[in-house]
Amino acid sequence: MLLPIVLLSLSFTTYADVAVAPAGPFSASGELAMKKGRIPVSCETTFDGRVDAAGGLRVTEVTFGGLNPLCKSIKALGLPWQGQVDSPRKLTVHDMQVKVRVPLLGGVCGPGPVSLVWRNAEASASFEQVNLGPDCAMNGTMLTTPQVDIRHPSQTGAVTQSASSP
Repeated sequence: MLLPIVLLSLSFTTYADVAVAPAGPFSASGELAMKKGRIPVSCETTFDGRVDAAGGLRVTEVTFGGLNPLCKSIKALGLPWQGQVDSPRKLTVHDMQVKVRVPLLGGVCGPGPVSLVWRNAEASASFEQVNLGPDCAMNGTMLTTPQVDIRHPSQTGAVTQSASSP
């Protein structure tokens, strides 16, 4: 099974030259393909947390669900996870850690940093072939609600307009 977890962890300090709108609570959901060792599983995954206007992130809750019963055996450890927006195209979640609770093949992946690719057009954070030691990998895209927009501060007018547009 793949160890999931990704997205926005906040530690309310300025990390990068970015402006995030809207700041506050967020939810990021999507299908996350995970693999622990050689065992793959895809789960509907949701990351809940907060992001501040300067790019600090905090992931406070992670849920794994879906049709595959193995998804219920995956649990996020060490919450809340802290992180930051590194740039308008990259997020980092520190100390991500998950436990896969299945006999013989289960175990803990992480803790470790995970980098995600951010895309403003979709308001999405993607795990693109992310590895989390010792033997876990994940791939998938999480869409944010509300739709989060990340820009350089010189583009803050664009952030306000994008965040308020339907």
